[in-house]
Amino acid sequence: MLLKRILQEPLLHFAVVGSLLFFYLSSNDVTTKPQVVISEGRINQLTAQFSKTRQRTPSAEELKALIDNQVREDLAFKHGTQMGLVENDSIIKRRVQQKLEFMLNDSIASIEPSREELQAYLDTHQDKFIIAPVYSFKHIYINPEKHESTNAFIAELKKENLDEVYQDRGDTIMLESEYIDIGSLQIARLFGRKFTENLDTITLNKWQGPVKSGFGLHLVIIDKKTSEHVATLNEMELEIKRNYRIAAQKQAIDAFYQELQKEYSVTVEKEAI
Repeated sequence: MLLKRILQEPLLHFAVVGSLLFFYLSSNDVTTKPQVVISEGRINQLTAQFSKTRQRTPSAEELKALIDNQVREDLAFKHGTQMGLVENDSIIKRRVQQKLEFMLNDSIASIEPSREELQAYLDTHQDKFIIAPVYSFKHIYINPEKHESTNAFIAELKKENLDEVYQDRGDTIMLESEYIDIGSLQIARLFGRKFTENLDTITLNKWQGPVKSGFGLHLVIIDKKTSEHVATLNEMELEIKRNYRIAAQKQAIDAFYQELQKEYSVTVEKEAI
């Protein structure tokens, strides 16, 4: 397929001008007499739409009526276009634009980019694929309202071997006592932004605190931390591929209109701007 071959050229990422121009010109064959063709595929569509609505297949008479109506619809549209009835109808023009762009987008979506193309896209758009810090940590919750001297309670806790007893110490809270490989955004949703920010000040493998959260205080030990970094292709391949295709579709549409505009004389009156 021409479109696929062009996209695979290493020096022409997203360069679909040639294929789009081909697509456009091939859809504008000049004939001496305008044609209305109700293809077998369109008849199958009409049958499927009828079956979905009526929960049964159309009879021969009903199918003929559907086809006759489609012929009239196509004839009316073509003749109405020749009469200029579509010219100033923004709803019709917008619908045609949407349908055309949908066809172009659909062509791009069917193309499977190589890992080399995805890596090149990632290298160029690193700022879009940042992975926030990830932590594995344990904590003990302290509710200041439940203790006469919060400092004294914390001092007593620190005398114990917290690695062994952390699940049985502290006050009750509807949170887990241990989290493994949890991102900072999710931590912020559970504990609050201030707690998450304070995790950056804590060294690994040592009980520290108290650390403030939206609930109160916590003694915390961080077992593992992965710092903020640019994602690798393996870490975010699906997201990178999705963004690649969106960019390719936008590039395709822009290129299409640039080529299409060459076929017309476009005038924008200054008074209208």
